[in-house]
Order: sequence, then C-alpha cells, then structure tokens
Amino acid sequence: MLRYTALALGVAIALVAAPVNIQAQPTGTMSDSDYMAKIMTAAPAAVVKGATIVQMQKDGSMRALQTGSNGFTCMVAGASDAMCADSNAMLWAKAWMAHTAPPNKVGFVYMLAGDNGASNTDPYATAPVAGNHWVKTGPHVMIVGPSARTMGYPATADPDPTKPYVMWSGTPYAHLMIPVTGQQPM
Repeated sequence: MLRYTALALGVAIALVAAPVNIQAQPTGTMSDSDYMAKIMTAAPAAVVKGATIVQMQKDGSMRALQTGSNGFTCMVAGASDAMCADSNAMLWAKAWMAHTAPPNKVGFVYMLAGDNGASNTDPYATAPVAGNHWVKTGPHVMIVGPSARTMGYPATADPDPTKPYVMWSGTPYAHLMIPVTGQQPM
C-alpha cells in the first residue's frame, strides 16, 4: 500500500479509532461538491452512496460529510488519493498506523482512481528514495489481512502494477494489490 495507505487510511483511522500520529494532508480547502466528486471516483456508486464519507480539516479534525450504513468509510488523502475501506480494512489500517499486529481478518479497499505511489517494501516510506521500490498502481482494489500472504501472487520488490501482486511482502502488513485495468499507471 504505499504512501496513499499511510495518508488515506490514516485519515479514516483518525475518525474511527483512538488518535494516531498521521501524515495526512488536510483536504478541507476543497469544496464539498469537489470533494464528493473526487470520492465518487474511489468505488462503485452504490458503495459510496452507503458509506460514511469523511474529510480532514486544516486543524487535523475530521468532518463527516455523510453518515453511512454499509460499513465502508471513504475519504480523499492529500490532493488526489480517493479510497473506500470496509470495517476490517479500517482495523488493519489502525494496526498498521500503530505498528501493532494486524487483526486476523480479511478486509477490502477500493481505489478505483489509482494512487500517487508508495514504497512496495517499506510500509512507512513517505516518498520515493533509492532502494524503496516506489510503485504506482492505476485503478485497483486491495485485500488486506493474512490471506494476502498465502494466495500465491508475486511478492517481488519491483512488481508489474498491471497484474496482481503482494505489497509489503515479509511484513505483517502484506496485502494484495489487484489492478482493475491492464493499463500502466501514469
């Protein structure tokens, strides 16, 4: 999961979990209509319609734009990483942010607008540097939890982001990245 994971999931965790030190950039300067338009790119419309939608403000507080009922939380981190995560993925992200053992549960995340990239080997990298195997994945979904390590997909440091691969292999936070198009991200 990458920088967007650190950013986007960290934002949502701030809403649903105990306060955690996160490196998310506030999106509170975006108009509600622009924010909602960006959120609509994260997941299928039916998922977004039933999700809790949150937005980080300049002061670090969270503002709920929509209270949902389907167990998904959607947000935009930084300027453009839109995502929707189910409740198990949120628990996984809480563990990742707190550097604790993730729960023994399978979670699911939509990122149908793609991402801005992240290290494929270092769960806590925030920028591309020599040796951290930065990778951008276009539109994708993620499976988090213990099953990602045993599904038989490539777990190399430099994956082909047009095919399923394991990110953060060898860490407790290994997860499966599944592109939903065969296109190379820009």
